[in-house]
Amino acid sequence: MSTTGTSLNYLVDHSSLRASHGLDDSTFDDVRAVGGSMSARVPELIDDFYEWLSSFPEFGQFLSGERLLARLKAKQGDYWRDFLRAGVDEAYVERRRVIGQVHARIELGLLIYLLAMEFISAWLTRAIEADESLRDRPTAALSIRKLIAFDSAIVVDTYGARTARSLEEHRKRLEHVAGVMQAVTEGDLSHRIIVTGPEDVLGRSLNDMVQSLSNIAREMELIARGDYAAHASPRCEKDELGVSLQAMTRALREAAEKNEQQMWVAETQTALGQAMSGNPSVRELSQRVLSLLCRALDAQVGAQYVVEDGGETLRLTGIYAASAGDGAPDTWKLGEGLVGQAAQENRRIVLKEVPEDSIRIRWGLGEALPRSLVVLPVVHEGEVRGVIELGSLKQFSGQQLDLLDIVAPSVGQAISAAETRARIQQLLEESRAQGEELTTQQDELRQVNDTLEEHTHALELQKESLLSTETVLRQKAAELERTSRYKSEFLANMSHELRTPLNSSLILAKLLSDNKDGNLSPEQVKYAQSISAAGNDLLTLINDILDLSKIEAGKIDLDIAPVAISRLVSGLERRFEPLASERKLEFRIIVNPSCPQTIETDLQRVQQILSNLLSNALKFTEKGAIRLLVAPKDSRRIAFTVEDTGIGIPADQHEVIFKAFQQADGTTNRKFGGTGLGLSISREFAELLGGEIRIHSMPGEGSVFTLLIPLRAETVVAAAPSASPKAEAAPQPSAEVARPFVEDDRDSITDPRRVVLVVEDDPVFAEILRDLARERGFKCIIAGTADGGLRLAREYRPEAVVLDIGLPDQSGLTVLELLKRDSSIRHAPIHVLSVHDYQQVARQMGAVGYILKPVKREQLVSAFRLLEERISRDVKAILIVEDEAVQRGALTNLLASDDIDIVAVATAEEALQQMHSTTFDCVVLDLMLPDVSGFELLDRMSQDESYSIPPVIIYTARSLTVDEEQTLRRLSKSIIVKGARSPERLIEEVTLFLHQAESELSPEKQHMLRVARDRETVLDGRRILLVEDDVRNIFSLTAMLERDGAVVHIARNGREALARLDQEPSIDFILMDIMMPEMDGLEAMREIRKREGSTSLPIIALTAKAMADDRQQCLEAGANDYIAKPIDVEKLLSLIRVWMPK
Repeated sequence: MSTTGTSLNYLVDHSSLRASHGLDDSTFDDVRAVGGSMSARVPELIDDFYEWLSSFPEFGQFLSGERLLARLKAKQGDYWRDFLRAGVDEAYVERRRVIGQVHARIELGLLIYLLAMEFISAWLTRAIEADESLRDRPTAALSIRKLIAFDSAIVVDTYGARTARSLEEHRKRLEHVAGVMQAVTEGDLSHRIIVTGPEDVLGRSLNDMVQSLSNIAREMELIARGDYAAHASPRCEKDELGVSLQAMTRALREAAEKNEQQMWVAETQTALGQAMSGNPSVRELSQRVLSLLCRALDAQVGAQYVVEDGGETLRLTGIYAASAGDGAPDTWKLGEGLVGQAAQENRRIVLKEVPEDSIRIRWGLGEALPRSLVVLPVVHEGEVRGVIELGSLKQFSGQQLDLLDIVAPSVGQAISAAETRARIQQLLEESRAQGEELTTQQDELRQVNDTLEEHTHALELQKESLLSTETVLRQKAAELERTSRYKSEFLANMSHELRTPLNSSLILAKLLSDNKDGNLSPEQVKYAQSISAAGNDLLTLINDILDLSKIEAGKIDLDIAPVAISRLVSGLERRFEPLASERKLEFRIIVNPSCPQTIETDLQRVQQILSNLLSNALKFTEKGAIRLLVAPKDSRRIAFTVEDTGIGIPADQHEVIFKAFQQADGTTNRKFGGTGLGLSISREFAELLGGEIRIHSMPGEGSVFTLLIPLRAETVVAAAPSASPKAEAAPQPSAEVARPFVEDDRDSITDPRRVVLVVEDDPVFAEILRDLARERGFKCIIAGTADGGLRLAREYRPEAVVLDIGLPDQSGLTVLELLKRDSSIRHAPIHVLSVHDYQQVARQMGAVGYILKPVKREQLVSAFRLLEERISRDVKAILIVEDEAVQRGALTNLLASDDIDIVAVATAEEALQQMHSTTFDCVVLDLMLPDVSGFELLDRMSQDESYSIPPVIIYTARSLTVDEEQTLRRLSKSIIVKGARSPERLIEEVTLFLHQAESELSPEKQHMLRVARDRETVLDGRRILLVEDDVRNIFSLTAMLERDGAVVHIARNGREALARLDQEPSIDFILMDIMMPEMDGLEAMREIRKREGSTSLPIIALTAKAMADDRQQCLEAGANDYIAKPIDVEKLLSLIRVWMPK
């Protein structure tokens, strides 16, 4: 095998060698770029390589000894640093050739060498993919593999050349032996074989065995010519030379075969690397890989599948010598068939007995069944990226299967790179398409703009023509333009600029109409009430205009839900029956029996439409009757008909009345008021609901308005208003009342008893409370907001209330205060839930119980049991502790009632005995007792855990000292203690804690309650800082607060407020406007909360914007609560009562 000359020429011509491996300057640049970041990691690479190498037992002879291992690692480090510099020239090639010679000399196997190079390649590839500093990591990894293949080719070629030279030397030595033996045969015994060393068994044996040398020479000549098939047979058992020759022949034959196998593996791997180079698609790559492997392995059929859909599917991407008709599926699921199973288990599957119905290998003259199939998973970075399936007419050898295992990682990496390129190409195409689409849109916009400019120019010419000929029309156009602009500005500033002055007007009117000082005549009070009514009418007008503007802008949302007809008409009847009776008109609602029980529509909008139609009927009817008829119109619609016997409407005005700001009677001396907006809004709402409003009317004959709406309206989703103010709709029910945010029992309530109201904004927890209420035999109604809870409480008058503190619109404490001040509902026991500990405040305000969240079911059961106990107890118990007999009798007479048991005692000891034997709902205590003081009695009660301590009312006519106040404050942490310095205030507190209905009290006690409330003292002497920039609001709010005894300090913006707090550190309370110059209210509250000692100072935020997220912004800035303008005086006072420090 004389290949020495060819190998030397091949190695010297490094330029052609580079070209044959696809190496160019860009490849070297990529390798050097990798070297820039990887050179420092070469020691890590060498350590990982030798750790891997130690797993091969045959390398033990090369790795023995610490010093030898250190030298080998150093040389290996030099080699790979040289490799990463990529200086490929003749010297570079020569260094690789020397390595090949060394490997051949030490007989290092080529297969192991190639596996080692593949390990280094895989290591560098993983490092490249993890290095985010490299620009194009897939290309860099491919360049590294190309250069490694180049180095491997040089070493493998040199190894082969060295082996060939070694064989040549053996041949010459054998010729020498043959010559010597020929001379000996001819009788020249002076010739001897030169023994080359202690291992030269042949030399020593031939010197002793002259006679047999001629035969051995002929055999050696055959071996020298490369015929390793020659067989040297020993002549006897002791023929050591024959045995040695036989072993040598076998060893040479095996070495040649091994070398040939290693060369074949290297060449195939190099060829495969070249086939996968470039930028092929996945299908092109699959075809190249199959074509090369089938040729190399002598396979006659093949297919390749690539993993898709996140690793769950394998799709056919390439076939070799097969077609779709051969039964090869396009896809396999993971675990399906041998292909799916090999991918799932990540292992090679070899089938040596192929079934008869399997794929066949076809050629022009016939076909045959393959004898062997191999299914090979292709893995990259631990993930199966594809499967290769090959079939052959003969069995696959172990060497062929080993080759597949060697090249599989390279194929997996190539598939990954191809998929990455495909994804990048797809993104580039999408980006290009989007760019083209953007360009097209820009062109279209440019064309539209040009067209608009042309139209504008034409309109300008037309306008000039009209202006030059029609001066009057020009003036009207200008007037219309101004009107339109004024309307837009009016609507834009409606929330703040109208509500701010309206706020002060309503507050002042309320102060005058209350006439707490009694210095106004009845006529003056009536004037104030007229002002208040006019202000509310103006607020209604603002709401109507905002509704109309929202409808025109398409920003009205419909809340479609099942609506009970009975509930709809009962609400209208409750509202309009009293109004009709007051005007001495007959009012009837007639529901046709054939009507469905429920319809699907927006209850709030239907109520608003019908309320407007009925209000108009009342307005324009002086005598006679008004009827609301409800009946099916057809199978799809229902009709609500409002009939009246009023003045009627001329036929030519039927359309006019539905236009905004227009009425049938538009004269200056018209008899009936109104803006003309109601019917316009009603028609718009009807159309949004998918219906219409019809009219039939003649002057003097009354009017008939019919609202037709579908039985099942479609859900309409409109754009939410972006900056529109939220008007407080006075007459219309809220969306929450119209439709509960959690399904409850409001539609099935027939008996007002056993109804519990749950006010909770968490729908999941609200459902838990509802289910528990139903278990206890209650009907449950649910509200998710404070306002919703107040509305439901006043509409349904529940027997008990479960109230959360943390509500989205305002604090639950405000709800508690308002409910306890409402004579119609204050008797209902209220149980409070909260994540915050306001227990003392809530109990002082009249709550019967308080639970801190999170709660257990047992606690909730106990809460409902407590509510049931308070509801079911017809007789309440009061303990009076008063040492003076006359005063004790007076108190007994004052509090006596049919439903109250009163126990009166004179000493503290008697009081403690009664507490152990009787359960009391309230204790009235005088502080001056004969045996011990009232303070000591309270202290002893707080330490006794054998009974539950009821609320205690300190009834004394004298003022408490500072020490006494501090003592009471300490005791109030465990006992509800309140003071009452007058009989009226005592009645107020007792009825609060006994949960007595005010309507069931005697007239005298009801009068005393009204007197107590008129003597409101919560603001007496309290210092309140009012931060407001509008002088009208300053005047009205100051008047309201000073009327109740407060000392008001004024600041006109946030900076003045901070300065005022520095001057007046004893401020008790802050009312903070939000929209102010220099520093707004939000920033001011943040600054106040940063100050030491101001973290607990109560702050109520005021704003006229009424945006949806205003309350949250105010709370996050540091406000305790929030109220929107125009301010409801009662609600503001309730907030102050809740948060004012006691």
